[in-house]
Amino acid sequence: MSKHPPMDSMSCWPQWAIPGVGLLWPCFDYVQIVSSESVGVLKALLPVAQLERACHSFNVLTYQGPDPRLQSRMVIVGTRNAKPWLILAQHEAVLGRYRVTQAEVAFDAHAHSIADAYQKFFALTGMLTKRRHQRRYLWSVHKPDNDPRPGYVSAPTFYFEDRKSSVKLKAYLRHQKLPGRGFGGPCVRLEWTLTGRRALTRHIDGNRIQHLLTADLNSFIKRNLRLERVDHAALGNLLFPPRRIPPNAQAPWNDPDYRAKRAALLALRNLAYRERDKFGDWNTARRTCRDSPAQIRGYLRGLRDGKRPRKRGRPKDKSKYRPITDYRIDACFQPIELIPVTIIAASPKSHP
Repeated sequence: MSKHPPMDSMSCWPQWAIPGVGLLWPCFDYVQIVSSESVGVLKALLPVAQLERACHSFNVLTYQGPDPRLQSRMVIVGTRNAKPWLILAQHEAVLGRYRVTQAEVAFDAHAHSIADAYQKFFALTGMLTKRRHQRRYLWSVHKPDNDPRPGYVSAPTFYFEDRKSSVKLKAYLRHQKLPGRGFGGPCVRLEWTLTGRRALTRHIDGNRIQHLLTADLNSFIKRNLRLERVDHAALGNLLFPPRRIPPNAQAPWNDPDYRAKRAALLALRNLAYRERDKFGDWNTARRTCRDSPAQIRGYLRGLRDGKRPRKRGRPKDKSKYRPITDYRIDACFQPIELIPVTIIAASPKSHP
């Protein structure tokens, strides 16, 4: 018989923190499992009441996809424990032929209030970027005129990729999910959505329940989270070649770094004016275009490529301006490391 980790798996406790944001509490959020058994069989043989107490929500629905061999799908919204996956592992034979088709890996940073959550949220988005960022820019969804759904906060949601991506990343504010459809205090959520067997196998080793149960989510975020800080002085020197400073210049205008930083901030402010429709309001556009390494990288790559991508190798035409290259773009960003936390810091008393 296979040995499963205890219900309070160490993978459910935080081992990393982000500077200015806080401890990152890991969990599987939304998980979808498809099965060859009917809805009636699963509801009769699974401990539904026990699963509903262990999860935020648990539903068994009719499968409506293209595979004729499948009849049902389970939608599980988890919390900060491994109980749902342990229960399902103990009743795995009931599921027949099944597979996990989608799993959301979420990390929550506790906030003391909505105002504190906003501050931490913009601190996070001012550092957050994504490896192999195909979209090259952020997309913000915010509907301030609508009442937020239960558990949500009226605030922007930042998407890094489109819906078709097999590995999507987003950041937003919400209230902590509790078992039995309850909600706790506000938190900043960082969430990866893994869709399909290839993405699930790559990141959590497979698409079976045992892979949900044994996944090391703290190793996941260490591998996949990328944090950077924008060096606005280097950015200004990249966008605008430095000019000779007049000998009669007064402080702070006689400081070349100050001049470069001011030039960069002006260029980013103009970018925010052009991109404000994507962010819903001017303040979000301004803060994002000024601080977000993901947004600024996309902007610089667009300038590098122009109307068409530049050919690789040394440029043949001679110009007085240095071309924008990946090397010069990388020089505008300083990496930020996650802060390791000890098991003492992650004791039950510190659980928000």
